[in-house]
Amino acid sequence: MKRKRSSSTKSSQQAVSSDLPNECWELIFRFILKDENNLDYYSLYILNSLSLVSKQFLSITNTLRLSLSVPFSRGMIPIFKRFTDITSLKFDPFLYPDLDKILCKVSRFPLKKLTSLDISYQCTIPANGLRVFSQNIRTLTSLTCSDIDDFNTTDLFLIAECFPLLEELNLIFPSDWKSIYKNYNNYCDGIEALSLALVKLRKVKLCRFPMSDKSLFYLFNSCKLLEDVTLFECDQITIAGIASAIRERPTLKSLSFCNRTYSENSISNDDISHFKVTSDFIDSLVSLKGLTSLSLRSLDISDEMLYSIAREGLPLTRLALRYCLD
Repeated sequence: MKRKRSSSTKSSQQAVSSDLPNECWELIFRFILKDENNLDYYSLYILNSLSLVSKQFLSITNTLRLSLSVPFSRGMIPIFKRFTDITSLKFDPFLYPDLDKILCKVSRFPLKKLTSLDISYQCTIPANGLRVFSQNIRTLTSLTCSDIDDFNTTDLFLIAECFPLLEELNLIFPSDWKSIYKNYNNYCDGIEALSLALVKLRKVKLCRFPMSDKSLFYLFNSCKLLEDVTLFECDQITIAGIASAIRERPTLKSLSFCNRTYSENSISNDDISHFKVTSDFIDSLVSLKGLTSLSLRSLDISDEMLYSIAREGLPLTRLALRYCLD
């Protein structure tokens, strides 16, 4: 009797899952998960439970997982056989003693839809792994390198060499970067190499990056498709440098800039050094006729700047002026 009951249960499960085509089940699963691109632990639990119902459900759930954050485990590599449709890949920080070997192994899988890679919080850039990875996976359009302990100008040349199709690049240096990266000039050639190689670059975020006005000008001048720029605590960039660079890219749609240079004992907004907005900067800013998002932080702005923006009728949908003085 037990065997018959088990057999009937199994057959009923198969019958239920076979009644609807895969497309319908996929819509149902997406409704249950709500956001398959950003799965929390509860959603992952649901996804795993669904995959156990039948082979049909397993096949469907495999295609729903678009983002993968990989914890360190020697047994985790085979998971890429299952989730071949992922578009985003992130390695958990601090947990990969040899990311070079991991990237080489991952690159052997047919991840034909992978477009985003995050290798943040590593001791160094995994140069050998990225070279092998880029040779086998040529679909990458977004790269994030945040809080790399030892990031050299040669790493910029490496990124330019390996990923010429990048449309989005995020380079975020550690908070104590000044004690690590002392020579700004060493990065100028690397920035020029990036600017020339990444002809499809549309979005760039540079945080605490050792960059000069000259390098910024080169970036804006060379990347013709650039639309979205975020510059945060790049304290070698001046307000005149930004004004000059902006004029080179009139198609810019989003600009975020923060000059937040604190004194050692700074405890309030009054202790922060503020760039004073100039008429040259205002003229460059209002020349961006397609600008929809503007975020300025820790600047000394003026009524003239706000009036000019309103007078020119810029199509702004977002305006943020945090910690700005008047």
